[in-house]
Amino acid sequence: MLFKEITETEFKIFSKEWPDNNFWQTTNMAHMRERRGCTTSYVGIMDNDKLIAASMLSFVPVFSSYTFCQILRGPLLDYSNLDLFTFFHENLVQFCKKKKCLYFHMDPYLMYKERDIHGDIVEGGIDNSPIFDHIMSLGYTHEGFTRGIDNDREPRWIYTIDTENITKEELLKKMERKAMRSVQHVQKYNIQVHEIDGDHLKVYEDIIRDTSSRRGFEFRSDDYYKNVYECFHDDGYAQFLYADMDMNDYIKSLEIDLKKNQDIVDQSAKRLEQQESPKIRRKMDLANEQIQGINKKIDHAHEIIKENGEKIILTAGLFFTYGQEVLCLMSGVYEKYMQFCSPYALHWHMLKHCIDNGFKRYNLYGISGIFDESAPDYGVYLFKKGFNGNVIELMGDFEYVVDSKMYNVYQTLRKIKHTIKK
Repeated sequence: MLFKEITETEFKIFSKEWPDNNFWQTTNMAHMRERRGCTTSYVGIMDNDKLIAASMLSFVPVFSSYTFCQILRGPLLDYSNLDLFTFFHENLVQFCKKKKCLYFHMDPYLMYKERDIHGDIVEGGIDNSPIFDHIMSLGYTHEGFTRGIDNDREPRWIYTIDTENITKEELLKKMERKAMRSVQHVQKYNIQVHEIDGDHLKVYEDIIRDTSSRRGFEFRSDDYYKNVYECFHDDGYAQFLYADMDMNDYIKSLEIDLKKNQDIVDQSAKRLEQQESPKIRRKMDLANEQIQGINKKIDHAHEIIKENGEKIILTAGLFFTYGQEVLCLMSGVYEKYMQFCSPYALHWHMLKHCIDNGFKRYNLYGISGIFDESAPDYGVYLFKKGFNGNVIELMGDFEYVVDSKMYNVYQTLRKIKHTIKK
């Protein structure tokens, strides 16, 4: 085997064909990070003149001429081949030394232990502990089997939905009742999904800013989304989508429901005139309750039209389409319009896209890994759980120190800097 630096083109071809690829390990991500001052190297392992492993290495300047290396959701290799990983690691250390790299960080896109939908370990399921133990035996430190939300790290827990060998009708029936009814509601109210072009990213940014202030996560700078669009969109790897609704369509739908319930009341009243029936009276009472609720919704809809016009934007999301999955990196919804369940319109749209185009899974991405009401994202977990998908626990974050002397100097300087800031 031969470890070598490879060209961008060689890596691009390999990463597109690798079965467990991801959008972090792409030349597109490298270009985006280069805009932020990082430098890129591509390395690989050749065996009998064939590239069998590769990685995009993103070097971040830290101080003087020193860097640290991020191996984002990589490397791309067969982790079950422990000798191959050892060979990659040993050569990577030597390569990084030449780059004046203090340490490298990696967070493999690899399951740790198989979990059920409630987060419990599946007996007899996939267990990649031997891979984890081997990585640790090479001298890596691990940030722990973390749970919770860390804005400085990609999530260690994610939520996915299988979209291979299933029809749209079967997928809908698999959902929990609330999720299935919500999908049916957004279809009934004719909520439409549209793509956002590069000149109108503010539509997405405004919704994410509204959501971040409500849910307490950090809003990225506007340049971030612009860079994502410019680096990923033209290759078909990223889409910004939004969903809107014509309030007149919504009102017409409500009026149809109103008439149905009024007919029930009228028919029930006639039958009760002929003979008293507790069952019919309960049916009429329920219809009257529905009528009151529908009238309130119609009144509210007219208020929205008066304040914001007939067509309103409800929700938006950023989606990556790469390899075998479609991934929703970030989505949001205006709080004042949450009653319309519009995120289901976005996700149902992309779930159908997965099925129509042969993607293996739809990735709703991060969850905290805490599966009770103490979770900071418990509502988000319940929302994602409604699609009846899969909880995935990833390996987590590893760090390997390449230059221990200068690494200690760097850590001392960081501590001094943080102390001064306080």
